[in-house]
Amino acid sequence: MRRSSKTVFFVLAALWLAGVPVVSAQSVTDVPPAPSPVAAGAPSDTLLDALTCRTANGDLATLLQRLRRERPTEFTQTERQFSAPMMDLYRLAEPVQAWGHHSDAVVITDNRVLLLVDDSIEQAAAQLERALEDSRDAPLSGALDDFHALVIYPGEHPGLRQRTLIGCEYRMPGVLLLADPADAWRTPQP
Repeated sequence: MRRSSKTVFFVLAALWLAGVPVVSAQSVTDVPPAPSPVAAGAPSDTLLDALTCRTANGDLATLLQRLRRERPTEFTQTERQFSAPMMDLYRLAEPVQAWGHHSDAVVITDNRVLLLVDDSIEQAAAQLERALEDSRDAPLSGALDDFHALVIYPGEHPGLRQRTLIGCEYRMPGVLLLADPADAWRTPQP
């Protein structure tokens, strides 16, 4: 399946020309995190922090537990589950905004927290480019590092095709966002 597009190339070229460090890895586009839409001093939003690569490394192990506690009507039951790779789709009561996109669907994998947007990869990349251009007045928060990356790619599973996944990939060894003790059925029994 084709994972690159002219729009993604232009996003990368625009970022490179703007002096923003850009890294590419295994058919996924990576750029540094965008500025947080949460105002300084305002309480943080666990979901928004996770989508925008702002979850502290020490908080990753309990991310799903905190999401279930803070948003019990949205994260206690998946709308759909997928395998290869394992991912859960959750439907939100109200859409959230991250990376220039609004969506009421969130996908969590073992190492990613993603918005599911109803756009093609070309449309989603163009919207991302516009959002990054609009944020030029505020510096991008934090540098791209080996442990956090913005990822954008087309959905491939049934029900996700013709849609795009965009959000944060956590590249820490052993990170398993779906390894919540409440989901003991996921753990193979000896």
